[in-house]
Amino acid sequence: MSTPIQTSHSQSGDVSGWRRWVVYVFLTLVFAAACIALGAWQFDRRAQTITEIKRIENNYSATAVPIEDVLGGGQTFDSAQSWRPVHISGTYRAQDQMLVRNRTSDSGPGYEILTPLVTANGSVFIVDRGWIGRNESGDGPDAIPAPPAGDVQVVARLRPSEHSPLGQSIAGNLAPTIDVPLLTQHWGVPVYPDVYGLLVSENPSAQAGEPLAKPSTSEGNHLSYAFQWLAFAVLGFIALAWGIRREKKIRQSEPTQPTTKSLRRASDANVEDDIVDAAIRHR
Repeated sequence: MSTPIQTSHSQSGDVSGWRRWVVYVFLTLVFAAACIALGAWQFDRRAQTITEIKRIENNYSATAVPIEDVLGGGQTFDSAQSWRPVHISGTYRAQDQMLVRNRTSDSGPGYEILTPLVTANGSVFIVDRGWIGRNESGDGPDAIPAPPAGDVQVVARLRPSEHSPLGQSIAGNLAPTIDVPLLTQHWGVPVYPDVYGLLVSENPSAQAGEPLAKPSTSEGNHLSYAFQWLAFAVLGFIALAWGIRREKKIRQSEPTQPTTKSLRRASDANVEDDIVDAAIRHR
């Protein structure tokens, strides 16, 4: 007895499947571009880190020079001079001391003490006299050490001005950051522009805050992160190629669709088989 011929119908996905793969290729290109951009960003961050490390190595332990050699004659602060020790003389204005909030050290959260030092020509140099912690209740600073009175010789490492977050300002004796232009406006006196100093020593000496730790000279993981992002970009294309190859194998393993001619021949053969079967039954 004859067996009916099973036919399979083509799906709409077979007709428009190439469009789906065009989308996949486009998404892979976008993904690769994003990964390459992130890799370039990590390379750039590594370059900036290496530049800063070289500054620390060259300047941190250098011999102190008069501040006029670095910032005299109307010179603006050059970031290449960051961490450079300078010595400067003047008189502290203890009544105008400021505290920079939300500063951390190995001891925990606290404040940094900023004390204006008035020089002989009337200009003010901001000295960061170290870190102090919070009081026992945690709602304010611990005891603030007083700077030495009278003339004082200070050695400090130069640092660039910071920027205040948008919408934050000085409240009382609390500053959001070491923003030199903001402090200049608050005090209303001429201040060395865009630079302040981390206290190294002062003569005569007095109690100060905890010295800030030497900055790290580690490059970090920027280079490995950059290579990882580039590897992700390559993996995106590998995944695309694997998907195309897999779908090709699946399509090649699918049974061939019968043609109209072959279906007609199969139908004629079935009719002949039915005639023969009927003749046999009537014998």
